[in-house]
Amino acid sequence: MTPEVVTRKLAKISQYVEELAPYRDCSFDAFWRDHYKIERIIELFIAAALDIIVHLLEVRGEPPPVSYRAAFLRAGEMGLLSEKLSRSLALGVGLRNILVHEYEDIDYHLLHGSLPTILDDMLLFIEETMPFGR
Repeated sequence: MTPEVVTRKLAKISQYVEELAPYRDCSFDAFWRDHYKIERIIELFIAAALDIIVHLLEVRGEPPPVSYRAAFLRAGEMGLLSEKLSRSLALGVGLRNILVHEYEDIDYHLLHGSLPTILDDMLLFIEETMPFGR
């Protein structure tokens, strides 16, 4: 993945932020009307972030991560991401798996309440990985 591809993926994440931002403080009813759209944006964000992180790990000679969760945690250990963000994104992998694979019932009230944190994580991810896109 070239720096240009990283930059393009970060631009997509910026687009996801714009699309998700109106839901930051929305009512549960407004969230519920668009919950499938919101779920998909979250899935796309995690996927793009994983693509970037796995690439950055590979470029540094790291072996392929054993899991998506491990990829984010390793990125924090290596200083590619802050420890706080790496832990938060590692938890986000669990959410992504629930959304994509329907392993468990989704707690929509919890998901609705998590939107501000998810948006903050998206913005922080852009900030922390932008230097790798240059």
